[in-house]
Amino acid sequence: MTVLMVAPLDDEHLQFVIQLQLQEIEEANQAIIGKGKQSEGSQTDRQAALNHFMGELQSANNFAADSRMARSLQNAILHDGDALVQSQKEELAAQEDYAMATDLNEGRIGSLPTAADTGTPADDLEFLEKLSCIYITGTEGIDSDADAAHDLNEQDMGLQAESSSWAASRAPQNKPKRRCVACGDQKHFAEMAKAPCEHEYCRACLEHLFRDAMIDESFFPPRCCKQPIPLDKNQIFLVAEVARQFREKALEFSTPNRTYCHDPKCAAFIPPTNYDKAEAIATCDTCEGRTCMNCKKAQHGGDCPDDEELSQVLQLAREQGWQRCQNCWRLVELNTGCNHMTCPCGFHFYYQCGLRWKTCECAQWDETRLYERAVQIDQRNQPAQRPAAQGNLPAQRDAVVVEQALAVEAMQAHAQERRVQALVQNLRVNHECEHERWFGRGGPRECEECGDVMPLFIYECRQCHIMACRRCRYNRL
Repeated sequence: MTVLMVAPLDDEHLQFVIQLQLQEIEEANQAIIGKGKQSEGSQTDRQAALNHFMGELQSANNFAADSRMARSLQNAILHDGDALVQSQKEELAAQEDYAMATDLNEGRIGSLPTAADTGTPADDLEFLEKLSCIYITGTEGIDSDADAAHDLNEQDMGLQAESSSWAASRAPQNKPKRRCVACGDQKHFAEMAKAPCEHEYCRACLEHLFRDAMIDESFFPPRCCKQPIPLDKNQIFLVAEVARQFREKALEFSTPNRTYCHDPKCAAFIPPTNYDKAEAIATCDTCEGRTCMNCKKAQHGGDCPDDEELSQVLQLAREQGWQRCQNCWRLVELNTGCNHMTCPCGFHFYYQCGLRWKTCECAQWDETRLYERAVQIDQRNQPAQRPAAQGNLPAQRDAVVVEQALAVEAMQAHAQERRVQALVQNLRVNHECEHERWFGRGGPRECEECGDVMPLFIYECRQCHIMACRRCRYNRL
């Protein structure tokens, strides 16, 4: 995008100039249309040039508005720093008092909110400095020890010093260069979005994460270390079209038992605002088709007709012991591990009965599946066996070798059984693993979440021993 160089003008004159030019372009376009010489639906070269210039002016207008907002926020922070710090301290104290009173009333020891939970003035100031770099000063040519926001304050606010309370509330930070947790590249701090867990993502990786969340529901909502990354605070790092598409997709993914247009040529998601629950009919905004919310087919009278193909699939699922998610109706199959299932839509349920997790009395694991998982973990941790040397040995020596080999196999089998039983016990204890502790393993290894093979390096959970690539560890699990 090309932005006009408009910095020398103040806000009032800049807005007047842009509006005047937009008005002139509109009048020129109307004059061309009034002549009526071009065919309907086409435009002349002059119209194309005028429309392009109009887009540039609108971009400049938006950029100027963002700059005014950034300066306004900066001014508010500098003038009201003491009040903001004091207000935040009072709010945090009130939260702690409420949490303590609730815990004492319920007879338990609660956890108090931390700075990571509530946010700090330093976080707000850094976000403000990012806005300054993006909309006012730019990110080019900033010295590693310089503070761009400080320079801007001196220039725009008459060398006004920040309040002592506000200065004390923020810790000094090395702003200019940060490392992206996804790609590992170092970027200017103003180009880095910070997740609630304090990990930072460059623009490209953040956009990639949000796009993945719109395609693969297991990445929704976009998150890092199990904490959702809010769109509102990070949309300045995203293309406007990506932010718009994500808001639409967020509504779709947040809707249980979704209804899509029955017409395969359309198949658009129908939002809940278009549901007629009394008639069980959903109306498509795209093609205005009407879909039955029960059978997901075209609108019909009376009971829903039998779906023979679906009945056959469900019969196969019953025979194979598969289960359906009650939120999105996917079919899932469990091969190894405990009965706690997490559907890509985010619904947690028991594999045996399909009910929401921790709402029934079903067993939390099947011993056979648990044992199979332990064997799988043990086998991948053992070094590859070298083939036995082949040769012609005397009969007596051959018998001795065979006897020794059998003894070694028996010892190895006994050792393997001990290892497997230890793993089984560990899986019983850690079957509801939160994946908080990881260590690295050399590759090549296959990620158990996405199936990608990591040629050099992979993570393994210290508790449940699941192997995951970097993306799955931070953004999926």
